[in-house]
Amino acid sequence: MAIAQTLCSGEHRTVVEAITQGLIQYIAANGLRGGDRLPSERELVRMAGASRLPLREALCVLKGLGIVEAKHGKGLFVKHLDLATTFGMLSPLLRSQANIDIEHIFEARIHLEGSVAELAADNRSYKNLEALEDAVGEMRRHLADRSVYIRHDMAFHQELARSTGNSIFHVFMASITDLLAELQLQYLDQVEVRHRAILEHEDILDAVRQGDGPRAKAAMQRHLRNATGRITVNRESQDKQE
Repeated sequence: MAIAQTLCSGEHRTVVEAITQGLIQYIAANGLRGGDRLPSERELVRMAGASRLPLREALCVLKGLGIVEAKHGKGLFVKHLDLATTFGMLSPLLRSQANIDIEHIFEARIHLEGSVAELAADNRSYKNLEALEDAVGEMRRHLADRSVYIRHDMAFHQELARSTGNSIFHVFMASITDLLAELQLQYLDQVEVRHRAILEHEDILDAVRQGDGPRAKAAMQRHLRNATGRITVNRESQDKQE
């Protein structure tokens, strides 16, 4: 699809928005991947059928989203898409504008991550197992440092999603990881609580390591229900103090 076609699509949007969407469609239609070079700015202006200024604004949008990058003296290139970073930038807006509550997230996770754990048990590689073990080890190592602990907790769940071999599950986890971490930090907890959560992660890991899908699913759902209960109790306690 030519980039200029988006300017004549009949949809109500600005020239910059149309060029931005056209560039995304161009990258997708041509199968461009991270590291692939885009046409020169002059060629993109010709393809867009617009002036240089809105094209540059559209490229700035794509740079901000982490889709393209400019290399000095070399030109424009497609970036390796980092979904976690992209969604992470948007997580504050998701929480404030979509009225997303942490209990809503856990409800969705219970239904979806149980299946993730089950599939991971069937499809994980030794490299996945090493990454999962490293994440749990770092959680234990940083038990007293809550922010670092949460970061490795999220890394465990993202790696589990990768272990399924289905990129859609990774997209799901990437879309909520920063949002979940941000919401978790709003509630106080204790080292003892984190220790119990580590034991739950180790149970999940052991089931995945043994290739026991049903057990991995049950362990994940039990962990998430326990986490929901802990956060609910913590929230009620904070409300009473206020």
